[in-house]
Amino acid sequence: MWKLSVLLFLSSLSLQAQDDLSLAGAEERMRAGDYVRAAAILDSLEGGAVSPEFFLALGNARFETGEPGRAILAYERGLRLRPGDRDLKNNLRYVRESAGITTPELPDFFLLQLWRRVGAWLGTDVAYALSLLCWWLAVGGVVWWFLRRQQMEEKRRFALLPGAGVCAVLCLTLFLLAGSRSAFLQSTDEAVLVEDASLRVAPAEEGSVEAELLQGHKLRITDRVNRYLKVQLPDGRQGYVTRSEIEII
Repeated sequence: MWKLSVLLFLSSLSLQAQDDLSLAGAEERMRAGDYVRAAAILDSLEGGAVSPEFFLALGNARFETGEPGRAILAYERGLRLRPGDRDLKNNLRYVRESAGITTPELPDFFLLQLWRRVGAWLGTDVAYALSLLCWWLAVGGVVWWFLRRQQMEEKRRFALLPGAGVCAVLCLTLFLLAGSRSAFLQSTDEAVLVEDASLRVAPAEEGSVEAELLQGHKLRITDRVNRYLKVQLPDGRQGYVTRSEIEII
């Protein structure tokens, strides 16, 4: 009997070893209906290079294994990388509705959303590189004007300095865009409940419960008190939840 158990154990190890431990391998598992194994493969990849496609697959796998909170967390992380992704937004909306979450999203000014989309489209490195390029164009334009202003045509002479000024403004804008994009990706003030939780009025077990929250709620963290986090809901309510019930986006 023990020989049979050993053989079964070794065969299971062999099957796992045959898995393609990649995003494509996880997607193949999902097409076969093995969402638990797909989620396990994706979990093993989460510490490495990730992408919106990765978080879309992880969210799909988490939803199919009955973890709507972690599915929403995955979609939200994907939207940080690509704010306008239609598949991520549609799946996020569907899972929120399926989980019974009817509260609105955390409010964001539309110009801030546009700013973040542009930052995501360019990327931090490209924005910094373009900022440096604009800086050198601005400096080069001023230096060229100073050295050649006597020999230049009047129209070109008067056009060069405004052009350098435009480059300087673009340099500053792109620099701020890259900085804000980097800060946004590293921010820790937005989170998702990955478990059903009680919103308490005080950071203690004895604190009275203001509301019962379903997993998947998106919250803004405003303070940290020992093992509790003070959070704000989209409707303005505030309270405390434990750190173990929440995951930073």
